[in-house]
Amino acid sequence: MLFYFSIVLNQEYERAVVFRLGGFDRVLGPGFNVIVPFLEWTQTVDYRIKAVNVNPQKVLTKDNVTVTVDAIVFYKVKRDAEEIKKAVLEVEDYNDVTVSYGQTMLRAIIGRKELDDILQNREEIADELRDDLDKTTNDFGIHIRDVEIQDVSIPDSMERSMAAEAEAERNRRAKLKEAEGELQAAVEMRAASDILGPGGYRLRTLETLDNVAQENSTIVTLPAELMPGNEDLGQGESPVQDLVNNVIENVDIGDLKKGLSEGSGDIEEQLDKLKEKED
Repeated sequence: MLFYFSIVLNQEYERAVVFRLGGFDRVLGPGFNVIVPFLEWTQTVDYRIKAVNVNPQKVLTKDNVTVTVDAIVFYKVKRDAEEIKKAVLEVEDYNDVTVSYGQTMLRAIIGRKELDDILQNREEIADELRDDLDKTTNDFGIHIRDVEIQDVSIPDSMERSMAAEAEAERNRRAKLKEAEGELQAAVEMRAASDILGPGGYRLRTLETLDNVAQENSTIVTLPAELMPGNEDLGQGESPVQDLVNNVIENVDIGDLKKGLSEGSGDIEEQLDKLKEKED
């Protein structure tokens, strides 16, 4: 029994702090170690990385919104013998102290931030908490490896308000896209109108209506102003109207009436005479 209590066997990831008659004596490494029974006793320290939960903290943000935030802290005891000595001698329980510091600092950091900043920059908040916590725990041999913000909870009413705001923003962007599309279509239509001219543009309109009627077998009613020959087509005249005007300008109606009054009933002969006179 005496021999058993004089042997200390440490794993590779363990160190043992030896106390002799109540005072610190040394730190034992891994493997087989011997201590003096009754005069010495040990306290084992595990320096592997540990993960501890920071309980959810209900905090009032800078812009007066109540949020609940929780996190996970990853830490380890430093391997150096002096740091292991600090972890045992400087604090009663380095795990509880680390968690308590994490809770306090998390509340302080969240209280300095606005809600939008908390929701959008969770990684930056975690990094800030890690740095601040590492500086504090360094005094008793603890190294903070990482901090992760698990969850940020906000009141239900705030969630509904944020959802409505996000929906309004999506609608705004959709309307802007639609307006940009209409503007681009108007510009392209204007360019096509300049290239085709009024007559060509009208013809293209009729072709489009014709295609619609063919696909759906629908009777399409066209307003009169869309029909060729209307006064507003081109320069206000159709090709047929141009031909009529040309005939009126070149033919002397008075000569035609005179020839008819002389008793000539042969219309073709009278037209030939008019044609010879014109030549």
